[in-house]
Amino acid sequence: MIEINLLPEDLRKKRKKIELPEIPIIPITIGIVGIMVAVQIVLGGALVLCRREIGILDKKWQDLAPRKAEIDRTKKNISLAEKKTQTIEYLMSERLSWARLLNEISDSMTSNVWLNELDYTEKIDKSILERVLAISGSSAGKDEEATAHIARFIRALKENENFFRDFNDIELVSIKKGSVSGQDVMDFTLACKFKPKGVDK
Repeated sequence: MIEINLLPEDLRKKRKKIELPEIPIIPITIGIVGIMVAVQIVLGGALVLCRREIGILDKKWQDLAPRKAEIDRTKKNISLAEKKTQTIEYLMSERLSWARLLNEISDSMTSNVWLNELDYTEKIDKSILERVLAISGSSAGKDEEATAHIARFIRALKENENFFRDFNDIELVSIKKGSVSGQDVMDFTLACKFKPKGVDK
């Protein structure tokens, strides 16, 4: 669409010309270059300081290296000592107290029964330690009477928690007639089987 301005020239709005100021390119360029140079100098100085600090720390580390090696050796020795202590404590806690077992056997004795021999054996079968306490003794009386005394003794051992807690079972291995000072007795042997324990190869 074409617009026609019919107003006289002196009444027409005059358009102002925009004049751009002259931009000083050279000073701005010099300023930018100066700023970049200053940044480079600052960064270069920081880099030098960092390298110097790294060198100081590296020297300190080299000085501390022998001490660190000694500390590592000490830590290793402490760790080994702790493992040995734990092993010893475990063995101490797991060891048999023969005094306690003998005392419990004595407490479990029944009338007309006496002991002649105790025998302890152990063997390793497929990494399992099998241990047996053999108790040999005699019982006064004939046949059924003597057998009843032996049965009461076995029952007393099994019912004694302080004794039987170490065992899986108590078996009558053998029983045979005998005599002591002309009196009939029954000689017997019991096999007290300990609970099996694993053995490290």
